[in-house]
Amino acid sequence: MNNLMTKVKDQLDQAGIKYEFTKLPDDISMDVDVHMKFHGKDMSHAMTNMVFKTEKGFIVAQRRGDTQIDSKELKKLLAVQRLSLATKEELEQFGLEPGIVPPLGYEIPIYMDNKVLEKDVIYTGTGDRLFTVKLNPNDLIKVNQATLGDFTNLEDVQSGGRVLSGIRATGRLHLGNYLGAVKGFLQLQENPNYQNFYMVVDLHTLTTPYDKDTLRESVRNIIIDYLACGLDPTKSTIFIQSMIPEHIELAYLFSTVMFVARMQHLPTFKEKVKQHPENVTMALLNYPVLMAADILIYKASLVPVGIDQEPHLEVAREIARKMNDQYGLNLPHPQRFATRGEYVPSLLGEGKMSKSIEGSYINLTDDLETIKEKLAKAPTDAGKGAKAPTEGGVASLLEFVELFQGLEKRKDYEKQYTTDGLRYKELKEELAQAIFNELKPIQEKRRKLEQDLQYVDQVIEEGALQARKVASETLNEIKKAMGINYD
Repeated sequence: MNNLMTKVKDQLDQAGIKYEFTKLPDDISMDVDVHMKFHGKDMSHAMTNMVFKTEKGFIVAQRRGDTQIDSKELKKLLAVQRLSLATKEELEQFGLEPGIVPPLGYEIPIYMDNKVLEKDVIYTGTGDRLFTVKLNPNDLIKVNQATLGDFTNLEDVQSGGRVLSGIRATGRLHLGNYLGAVKGFLQLQENPNYQNFYMVVDLHTLTTPYDKDTLRESVRNIIIDYLACGLDPTKSTIFIQSMIPEHIELAYLFSTVMFVARMQHLPTFKEKVKQHPENVTMALLNYPVLMAADILIYKASLVPVGIDQEPHLEVAREIARKMNDQYGLNLPHPQRFATRGEYVPSLLGEGKMSKSIEGSYINLTDDLETIKEKLAKAPTDAGKGAKAPTEGGVASLLEFVELFQGLEKRKDYEKQYTTDGLRYKELKEELAQAIFNELKPIQEKRRKLEQDLQYVDQVIEEGALQARKVASETLNEIKKAMGINYD
């Protein structure tokens, strides 16, 4: 227990209020979301203590973990014109350290947002990175004499805002992309409350071995697939990632607040290392940081991606919190938009459908005979048992039945499995027809687009202009906050 933490403890004891110190693991990250997971609570139970500098002096603003500072409202409350986060050197004047400022124990005026008081219990810093304190904020305010105000906004991703997602340019889209991502794109596109940005992530494609001679064609094919599936350039901004260089610059700026060890521990990184042990590059390690830049440069609050991308979204939220806390920004904490088919199994019965595993996927361009051939190779069993399988090839087939033919059809097949037996030939033929019926109008539209590549290229060019306008504004805002804007 350091001197500052001892001072915090003494003040709480003297006030006679209930509190509880918790020792954190020695190797735990300093990120608030990691601490709250350790405590088994969400971010609404966290309280962050942020030290700001104004023309009148320093103040501490206390906000709930699921909110962001509204700089205009805080300036209004303080009656000041200038507001910036205190530097490390300025914090040291008060015996404080970045990221572990306690809720009391120093001679700085404190302002608490009213939303903090909506919780009976909050967790906050103690001045020691290995300890947190749990207490009632209504008790705390009696001790630290904080001035109350309304100067934060809740991160409500359902109320509207911007949406961002993208797909790697490693081949044409398959059912996994369609069900796990594109259907979400289409659903959000029709919601007037959202501004949608959908891209082909060709820069991410470079993180694993690729064919440079076919990359350009692959990128355009995905744009065509987007349009064929129903993405509308009058409702969504459709573009190519590398045409917006601001993504790369922002990724570098974000890398200044992230640590190598954090990236190395990501399960997705470990998986790629196993797949491509001879191609473990810095680009692969920085993949999640670039993804965070992709999302946050548009201040997107919603990201329609599969559940396997959740670790990367956690990194994006972590970066947003660090940038907000260190530089007084107001970047959103992006959330995943889940679709009904958010995890599409491989036809082989193991893992998810993937372009990198031959025989595991059905392309959106596959005709009926090709779909039948691929389903015919899906592994099955004897077709009868006490309980329908929950893993393996049969489980995958039943999942596809539910996705394309409905839950009742799946239940019917499961009943057959436990009674008279399941005839896989009939199941596969009916399923193939159901899948093709959904893909047929997409394929028809695709053929028309292939005859009008000038229109496709126009969509790409206009999308890049629209995306770059937004991206450059965000990048300039962040560079200014970081002190590197010289205009």
